Amino acid sequence: MDTPAHRFAPGADALARALAADLPADVVRPDAPVTAISRRTAGGLEVRTPSSVLCAEDVVVAVPPALALARIDFGSQMPPGLARLARTTPVWMGTVAKVVARYPAPFWRDAGLVGAAVSRTGPLRELHDMSGPGGRPAALFGFAPAQTVGPDFEQAVTAQLTRLFGSAAAQPETLHIQNWSGEPWTAPPTVHHLTDYSLFGHPLYRQPALEGRLHWAATETATQYAGHIEGALAAAERAVTAALTTKETNPCSR
Repeated sequence: MDTPAHRFAPGADALARALAADLPADVVRPDAPVTAISRRTAGGLEVRTPSSVLCAEDVVVAVPPALALARIDFGSQMPPGLARLARTTPVWMGTVAKVVARYPAPFWRDAGLVGAAVSRTGPLRELHDMSGPGGRPAALFGFAPAQTVGPDFEQAVTAQLTRLFGSAAAQPETLHIQNWSGEPWTAPPTVHHLTDYSLFGHPLYRQPALEGRLHWAATETATQYAGHIEGALAAAERAVTAALTTKETNPCSR
């Protein structure tokens, strides 16, 4: 039913934090969301935030394309076909809520169970063991359609876990719910209407825009493993390779 999972013991954000730690202190600006990107007459791209205007030789967009088009003003410079594609490409996990139920011990393992299930009789459609090394901390997690999250959602989840794993699952220590559709830095307002997953890895995402200086690196643009970390890494490698082969250098000096 399930296979061993390979996870970041300190959390997936540990990778980003470790990379950021090697950069100069003034390079990472987490409180400066980009609001506009446009071509400069003198070359390069102008990048605007609420508090600054920057010049960039290249820009790598690492957020979902639909979110980029919803939050960043590209004016009329984005090719119409690319703009339509970006606006309609789904956001991986964008319409999903993730639920983590933490317990004092992995009781399901003691019963010889893997802690995994597929269900259509409750809010959670897919469940897995999310325990840490050696079963500590002990946790089960599952995915539910974001639109099922409501006032009685927690009770419905607990009832479903009890049906699937027995009375020991009835009282989790904590029940954490992450509704990705409500995250402004993950999902655009149109996220529930984006359903054509065949757009993942579309060839247009492999063609840098804005005179070859705007590159796509979100996992949704990967040709393989779209939606997963592997897809994000592959898309990032493609974007960086393209950026490093940019024709004119240092246009921001003008």
